[in-house]
This record gives sequence, structure tokens and C-alpha cells, in this order.
Amino acid sequence: MSVFARIVVGVDRRQGGRDALALATLLRHAGGGDLTAVYVYPFDRTVSLDDADAVEAVMHDDLLAELEQELIDAGVPARPVVVADSFPARALQAIAERDGADLIVVGAPHRAGADRLLGGDVAAGTIRGAPCAVAVAPTGFAERDGTLRTVGVGFDDSPESRAALVLGGQLARAAGAALRVVTVASGAVAKRQADAIAQGAVHETIAGRPATELARRSADLDLLVLGSRAHGPVQRLLLGSTSNRLVREAGCPVLVVPRPVASAVVDEEARRSAAAR
Repeated sequence: MSVFARIVVGVDRRQGGRDALALATLLRHAGGGDLTAVYVYPFDRTVSLDDADAVEAVMHDDLLAELEQELIDAGVPARPVVVADSFPARALQAIAERDGADLIVVGAPHRAGADRLLGGDVAAGTIRGAPCAVAVAPTGFAERDGTLRTVGVGFDDSPESRAALVLGGQLARAAGAALRVVTVASGAVAKRQADAIAQGAVHETIAGRPATELARRSADLDLLVLGSRAHGPVQRLLLGSTSNRLVREAGCPVLVVPRPVASAVVDEEARRSAAAR
């Protein structure tokens, strides 16, 4: 059974877009799914309405042709979509929701400081309020030998981390990869829970700061899956400190399962388990 039915990937004719396309292709090979490549461009409608419509139509067609050629050159079978929006994250979320996508893939953050927090960071903006899981490709991923040999999961026994464990386990099984569960804590309860859910997984419990320790271990992983516990006005802006840091600092791609998606993932896994009995 496929892990993903539909994947949306943001491309932007820059390094981040190429990295995202490479990661989306890798995850599609492992987890299945139809791929939609989306190029979001800003459009200034300050000219008169008639002129704006004509100019935008020509621009749309030209950009669509360029995107189609880019996909052909990359050898990636994907449906090309071009849309005008000042906020790429918003456009990607809307298309993912419209198409019922299971995953959005974007490139690593390329801005810093206040601009990143106020919307310049497409990765953070996409994760915030995403209708599905979001994977972030690190800078330069397109030039790597992309394979899924080891899938890691950050686990703390929260509903979000259990959803991450379910999804990480599904991907590892689909790709024939090893599954490594990392709990940055000292509690035996979390370890027993992880062992119960992920039979056959390598599990380690370590002490330290979650973001720091998971970033260190990401160097030995091909994918790190996390749950995001962002909630409340401030944390919705900043995501969660762990997932926010790791999408910028991890040495491997990071796949984040946002809070609204977590319960659906766990419920679906329970349904499948019950049906298999």
C-alpha cells in the first residue's frame, strides 16, 4: 500500500526548488503518490485591469512552458501548476488542500532574521497551518546521492510524535530502510511506548536538548520525521522550537507532521491494524 496518494512540491527555479524536487521524487519512489510541481510567482496588478489580465495570461503561459521543460529535463513525471500569489506558502497550502495531498515538499529556508519570521521563510510558513505533512529538503540535496537507507523519528510519547512514528515506520517499510527512534529524555515510559509501536526499530534514549541532539544524529540519517506541537498565537508564529530549528539545522531532510494532522495519522494506523486482524 502506498504511503502517499498525492504530493505537492514547490519549485522556484532556484537551488531550493531543485532540492525540493529531488526530495519529492525520492519520497514518491519510496511512498508512492502522484506528484504535482507548483511554481508560485508574484504579480503586480497596479496596471489597469484589462492590461493586467492580458499580461498575467502571457506570463502564466510562459512560466508553465518553462516549468514543463524543467520537469522534462529533470526526468520527473509530475503535473505542472503555475499560480500567482504573493505568499508561496499560502498557495502551496491551498493547492494541497484542494487536491487532498498527503505531503508538501519545499526547499530549506533561505532568509534570516525578522524577514524569515514574518513570512519570508517558505518552509516555516508552509508548516504553519499546513493541511498535511511537510518535508523540507536541506540546501544542496539535489546534488546528493538520494537514497532512503535509514529513517529516524524524534519521539517523546506525545500524540504528535506517535503520528511521526507511524508515518516514519510506513516510509521505512515501503523503502526497505532501517528505522531509528530517538527519545531525548530519560523516562522509561517513552521507551516502552516507542518499542511497542515500532517493533524491530532501533531505539535510543539520550539526555540533552531535543533540537541539539536530533541535529547531531541527523548526520547519520537519510530522513528525520518529527511531530510539531506548535499551539497558541506565539508558537503558531515560531512553530515549535525543536521542529523550527531542525528544518534549518538538520543534516538530512526533515518531515514534519503538524498538530492538526497527527490525530488523523494515528487513527488511520489504528484502523489499518484493526482491519488486518
